[in-house]
Amino acid sequence: MHETIFLQFYSRRKSGVYNLLNGFSDTYDLCRRHGEPRWYPEAPDKRNERQYDHYAANPPPIRKGTVFISALDVNHLYQSWVWADLHPDITFVVGGPVAAEINTDGPRRQPAYVRVDDPAALPQNFVLTGKSVETWFGVPDFSGPWRLELPGGIAPDSPIYFSYTLDNICFWNRCIYCNMGCHDRQNNRRRTDMAFEFQHLPFEGVKQVRLNTGSLTPHHIRNLLPLLPRGETFQYRTFMRPAAAETRALRDAIAAAQGPLPEMVLGFGVEFPSMRMLAHIQKGFTPEEMMTALELCSAHHIRVNGNVIVGWNNLTPGDIDALASFFDRMPHGAFRTLQLRWLFAHPFTAIHDRYRGTPRTFGPFYEGFSVALDNAEQIALNRTAVEIILRHGPMKGYTVQGLAKVKEHLD
Repeated sequence: MHETIFLQFYSRRKSGVYNLLNGFSDTYDLCRRHGEPRWYPEAPDKRNERQYDHYAANPPPIRKGTVFISALDVNHLYQSWVWADLHPDITFVVGGPVAAEINTDGPRRQPAYVRVDDPAALPQNFVLTGKSVETWFGVPDFSGPWRLELPGGIAPDSPIYFSYTLDNICFWNRCIYCNMGCHDRQNNRRRTDMAFEFQHLPFEGVKQVRLNTGSLTPHHIRNLLPLLPRGETFQYRTFMRPAAAETRALRDAIAAAQGPLPEMVLGFGVEFPSMRMLAHIQKGFTPEEMMTALELCSAHHIRVNGNVIVGWNNLTPGDIDALASFFDRMPHGAFRTLQLRWLFAHPFTAIHDRYRGTPRTFGPFYEGFSVALDNAEQIALNRTAVEIILRHGPMKGYTVQGLAKVKEHLD
């Protein structure tokens, strides 16, 4: 029997939240016309070791037919390739964010988040595509309603985390560590009718909704945030640049909301808060603009998660002084959590061309490398930056995450 299914992964976090990687919600009815949407538990791989035998032990969802896979993580991509390698009677069509394509005129499309140096290593029954489901089946993007059917076994009081797509682009896309700027624009898609169908989801527990976009535009902020469904069970997560234009839009949204905005957590790319480093990274805002955004969020009880990158090879003592001053001046409680990350060089980025490190590959895919520092002065400056961030945590009321992985590069 030939089957066609549309596979979405899901997992349960330590916190008890169910992470529903619902890549087919935008096209649920379309998928039902062509096959069966189905959930699949994500293979545990906390350290991203991607051992072939570990992934091979997971049985494919069908014995023969076609599996469309929404790959939101590189582990999903690897799982799909292992299945295709082992099961030639099944065709795996892999799309989603990890399968986004770069602009290329080659005979076989190149994914943007990983590099495929030897296309012959991809089985014939393994198809990578940056197209949306709508484009694949020849219908307009976002032409059907958003739907979500939950996996079985989720208790009604368990929080669930899922996405509601606004678009698949970053309107800024200039940061030197990011490859979204090289995506094939023919595959760009934007939702124009914000029906917020998730507000009718028959689920009593907490619903953590990721407003999915590379970064909120000022238009999103000003016109979308005041309209979000509210209630005790709705929480929102999204990314926002803490730049002057976005902060003005947020101020307008707060004024238009006629009361507090819904509970939300904004992700800010702090990266490295010195004027010189923000300009080097091409963030398009200054430390003072970011401070203004933090003060506004703090005054209106909008929670912020900050992301800081260390591992740079061009820091100066002045950058360290600026970082210390920034954390000294920011309001208490401005950040809820602060995620420390070591600089990673993805293919097709400026960082990849300027740094070196041990290549990371899995199967036929090249993922890039964690940058290697061999200059004692730069190692010391990065270590000092981490120490400042840790020291301010208790004083400023934020929790630091990601420290263990960062220390692996500094110790």
